[in-house]
Amino acid sequence: MNEVGIIRHDESEGLRFGKLMAECYYYMAKHIVEAMGEEQGAQVIRAALKEFGEDRVASMKREAAEKGVEVTDFEKYFTIRDMPDCGWINGDERGVVKQCLFHEVWKRYGDLGIKLGSYYCEIDYILYGGFGFHLDRPKNKCLGDDECAMHFTYDK
Repeated sequence: MNEVGIIRHDESEGLRFGKLMAECYYYMAKHIVEAMGEEQGAQVIRAALKEFGEDRVASMKREAAEKGVEVTDFEKYFTIRDMPDCGWINGDERGVVKQCLFHEVWKRYGDLGIKLGSYYCEIDYILYGGFGFHLDRPKNKCLGDDECAMHFTYDK
């Protein structure tokens, strides 16, 4: 039986790539914190993630414009979303994630992996907010909950 957070060649390319991205993020974040200290390192990581998220939003908006899609609801958002869905197991309710691919990777690195992973989770506020969605996240696996729960409202 394969451990979910372990990269295996026989998995889909998208799944492997997602795991590699999560591992790369962990090692980069870990070394930033080691070099700069926890507080300053966290600020640098969050600033980088903010810029990364804003760039992703700009790219998705360009694609939406090219396709003539006005993103006013989730169905339209998911027609231009850049992140594939492989590796996540959703609950019965929209916005509930039972298994997060990134969390599965980060938990292999113990408390530090989970803490650094929690910074990455903040990118969702940028991604959804960039399209006028307000995100409320009452549950987050990286903050100790058994699932991630995200509630959305549309602001525009």
